[in-house]
Amino acid sequence: MAAAEPARRPAEPGSAGGPQPSSRAGAAAGPAPAPPVDEARARLAARQTDLLAALVAGGPPPAGFDHGGLDATRRSLLGKRRAGVARRWPALAAEAGFAELFDAWAAGRPPAGSFHDGLEFARAHPAILSTETRAALLYGRAAGRRLSVIIDRPAGGDAEGGGTLIALRAPALGTLILRRPTAGPGGRPERPGR
Repeated sequence: MAAAEPARRPAEPGSAGGPQPSSRAGAAAGPAPAPPVDEARARLAARQTDLLAALVAGGPPPAGFDHGGLDATRRSLLGKRRAGVARRWPALAAEAGFAELFDAWAAGRPPAGSFHDGLEFARAHPAILSTETRAALLYGRAAGRRLSVIIDRPAGGDAEGGGTLIALRAPALGTLILRRPTAGPGGRPERPGR
């Protein structure tokens, strides 16, 4: 008894065993060639960059997006960014007017992370900082260093009486914040009780 031969499927056009289409017939009958993948990816990346700039960096709204939805998303992301800074820098968030000032400051800047956003916001608004907030910011600035001496002078005088703050950081010492009292009459530091 002879073994039955398996049934063969006809080969598809263009495959190794099938008929080859002529170059003329294939070009005329087929759809227009799709744009290369690299071009499509570049266009998508450009649109994503435009959208991201509009949402977090104060860029113009990209064409084809609902302006109301874009504004709502922008406000939501700004609130999330402010909340991140408030978690990282609670003393800064407790300052009067923080939310309004931060929103105005951050609206035109790309995010840099809550640590750096808090530091940069504080540098831009030194007049609102209390001594407690200035000390917390000094701890944060000194934390990533092995050895450091950082001096922070109050902006626009010293209405609160906090004086100059000095952060010292050393391996065995940790981080210390020293306060130089405000100078009294004659340029000498005032002593408590006088």
